[in-house]
Amino acid sequence: MCNIVITHCRSTTSTQERLKMAQSSNDNKKDSRHVELGLQETMPDVFKKSHELIFSRQSLTSHEQNIFNLMIAHMKEEHWNDSISGPSYEFPAQTLSEWFDIESNHLSSTLAPVADRLATRTVGFHNGETGEWDYIPILSRIRYKNAKLIIIPNHQLKEQYIDYSINGYALINRKPLYKLRKTYSKRLYEILSRFKNDGFKQRPLSINELKGYFGLFDEKGNMSKGNKSLESTGVFIKRCVADSFDEIAKVCKHELMLFESEKGELGYSLIKKGRITTGIKFHYKWIENKVSMSESTAKDVIKDLETRRLLRKERLSIEDLNFLAEAYIVMEDPDSASEIYKVIEEREIVLTQEPEEKANNQKKSFLEKIKQMKENNKDITY
Repeated sequence: MCNIVITHCRSTTSTQERLKMAQSSNDNKKDSRHVELGLQETMPDVFKKSHELIFSRQSLTSHEQNIFNLMIAHMKEEHWNDSISGPSYEFPAQTLSEWFDIESNHLSSTLAPVADRLATRTVGFHNGETGEWDYIPILSRIRYKNAKLIIIPNHQLKEQYIDYSINGYALINRKPLYKLRKTYSKRLYEILSRFKNDGFKQRPLSINELKGYFGLFDEKGNMSKGNKSLESTGVFIKRCVADSFDEIAKVCKHELMLFESEKGELGYSLIKKGRITTGIKFHYKWIENKVSMSESTAKDVIKDLETRRLLRKERLSIEDLNFLAEAYIVMEDPDSASEIYKVIEEREIVLTQEPEEKANNQKKSFLEKIKQMKENNKDITY
């Protein structure tokens, strides 16, 4: 009897252990959502990226950005539901080979060094007012096994990955982003993608802000060792901003219109305090792909509005100018459209100026004209 009891007790204990193990296994499954992408999976044409990730400090190479954005593009909020440790994403080699244009037999060796670096990368969030900062590893793990790439995001970044309710998100067009080859071109493209709607544009950024977003600083806010050559503001603007805009202008010409500044800088102008460059202002406009008028209508619009402007000397309203620019786009004349959009931007700036700022600008303009008159009449004394 005792043996039976003992056997029964052992059996009960064993059963309890098995139940606990099964429960633990179920909990683990619940804690981690596995997202397996099949061979027929296509890359989304557009994907979301949170405001926090766009405006964070991250130092990723062009290839590292491609892999990171591969995960972001397929990430959905429901993947994190009831998940403590976060989801994992599995991409078959054949699909990756097609997406990245890499021969399948070279895929593992090509991705290995990129993944090795990406596994150590962090994303930094910096508060300029308080001096507080937070650096968090981007991934929990990245591995290649059984001809599959497995990426596990860091669950500590869940809020930054999928919570768009805090500060919104950017809608990023995947094809142009992947066509851009340069590291800083990709980051700049993401920043410009944050504000696409009319009436919303990227505010001017200080040089240090932009250097931070491009991942040039270390945790202490100093230029990192590998980026010392970009410490000079002039060199930084040339290599990180001007060169990036040149590439963006070529790759993204069908979706993004860049305007020249008064000094001929494409897509941006410099903000100066005396002789020192303190910031950068961007000049661009996203072109909507939808066509709201036919070529016949576009011709009529151009004929009517240009007649009013050139022959009748009318000052067209901003609404009319937008209509005219759109007509030129339909007629495949981006240069005329760009010129008009630049005028619209200048007018909108004047309309949004604070009264005090407007008065100061008018005073400055008046004094400049008087100064010019004096220069032209130096022979006349008081």
